[in-house]
Amino acid sequence: MGKLHSVLVAFIAVGALEACVVRTYAGPPPATNEPVVAEEQQGDVEVAQQPPPPQQEVITARPSPNHVWVAGHWAWRGRWVWVAGHWQRQPRAGAAWIPGHWERIQDGRHRWVPGHWQ
Repeated sequence: MGKLHSVLVAFIAVGALEACVVRTYAGPPPATNEPVVAEEQQGDVEVAQQPPPPQQEVITARPSPNHVWVAGHWAWRGRWVWVAGHWQRQPRAGAAWIPGHWERIQDGRHRWVPGHWQ
């Protein structure tokens, strides 16, 4: 009985330790039905600087025929931050993704125009 008790205590201890381990998922973000837009980019964002040139991205294998590649873009968060591209499921058959972009406005400022489904 003593050996069985020791094995059982060890098994429970290992399980408790494993519950404390933090795992990070390094793969691509899961496909969603909603556009992934940085919170700061949803409203009217105007920046005095021009965004840097787009980064080159590696487009992974398409998860299904119902997915569309949403290219990455620069977001302004007090500095320019690259938001990586991802696959996104179309909300309906034949829907097209219109990419978000920075447009130049008066006084050399730039305004974010969010992407959307059409």
